[in-house]
Amino acid sequence: MPARRFLGLDLAWSSANPSGAAVLDERGYVLEARADLAGDGEILAWIRAHLATTMVLGFDMPTIVLNETGMRPCERELARDFRAYHAGPHPANRRRFPDGGRARALLDALRADGVGERLDLPPRSPGRHAFEVFPHPSLVRLFDLPAIFRYKKKSRPWPAVLGEWRRYRTALASLELADPPLHLGETIPLVAEVRGYKRFDDLLDAVTCAYVAQYLWRWGTAAPHSRVYGDLGDGYIAIPDRAVVARSSIGE
Repeated sequence: MPARRFLGLDLAWSSANPSGAAVLDERGYVLEARADLAGDGEILAWIRAHLATTMVLGFDMPTIVLNETGMRPCERELARDFRAYHAGPHPANRRRFPDGGRARALLDALRADGVGERLDLPPRSPGRHAFEVFPHPSLVRLFDLPAIFRYKKKSRPWPAVLGEWRRYRTALASLELADPPLHLGETIPLVAEVRGYKRFDDLLDAVTCAYVAQYLWRWGTAAPHSRVYGDLGDGYIAIPDRAVVARSSIGE
């Protein structure tokens, strides 16, 4: 049987901006991590180049958006559970995504390649599956965090941002003995830089999306291992729902 692959895509909301992408093998090794994919055509070609061995794709972007305004039901539900962790989602609606969004367009194109969304996935299921995932709450659950890693720039000073990025990377590196494991190797630098920082941000998020994809394949989507907020009618978000390493292993 060909080696299994798990893909993660940290999609930019606009095709004018580059997106992050990562590939894990079934042993958890990062085979590729990049932050330079541009238009939908390039992203689709990249996905298809890996589809022969892909089991699950994790999209950090809404895949189902039908509401005209406000938040999707899954976003409201997730926000209630993760507001205290500062891990709530941005609202997705048709005003922001008039055509349903980039992830929806990609998945519609990939349907002919046998890629589908299934929210009742048993562990180690065959086939090609795709999920909308979300790094912030996934990281909170995987590492039992009291709050998110604050690695997004916004208006925070650079030393604090770079320090949080380092904590984030340290956390991912601590998954080597988890189930499933993750081995960053030399694909992700040890230190982020101010210049071109968005690339460093996107690399870690893409790896997280790929890891969540592998986690969902390994454990399935049911409790106690995972949780799916929402449904295929109005939109959903799938996340891990238990810690896999001790918080003490990643520092404060």
